[in-house]
Amino acid sequence: MFEPDTLLPEQFFTLMGRRPLQGEKRLLLAMLEDAVHCFQTYLPARKPHERRLFQEAEEWIDSADAHWYFSFENICDILGIHPGRLRTALKQWKEKQTLLLLHQVQNGGPLVNVVAERKDFSRVQA
Repeated sequence: MFEPDTLLPEQFFTLMGRRPLQGEKRLLLAMLEDAVHCFQTYLPARKPHERRLFQEAEEWIDSADAHWYFSFENICDILGIHPGRLRTALKQWKEKQTLLLLHQVQNGGPLVNVVAERKDFSRVQA
């Protein structure tokens, strides 16, 4: 007798007063999320491949180049994220994690992945 209404994602977001991200923006968001993931996950890495992933993510995030379409600056601007604030938040997170890691090593503790306190920086808005 009662059947649930079927809604497309576009209809749902329209009802909620929001528009879904277009395909291109979803791709850009995925690129940004991957860079933040590599930055946070591989900060304490020891394996060369993992260290390279961290370094590449950090260099991309630190770059102020706005000429390349897929630069950190441009992707943040397109997504409505303030690149400076996100960059600052990631640097502060890195400093905190580095101090925690250094403290553990100095106290003879095991070298563990202290990235347990991961923040979701994809939500940082202008």
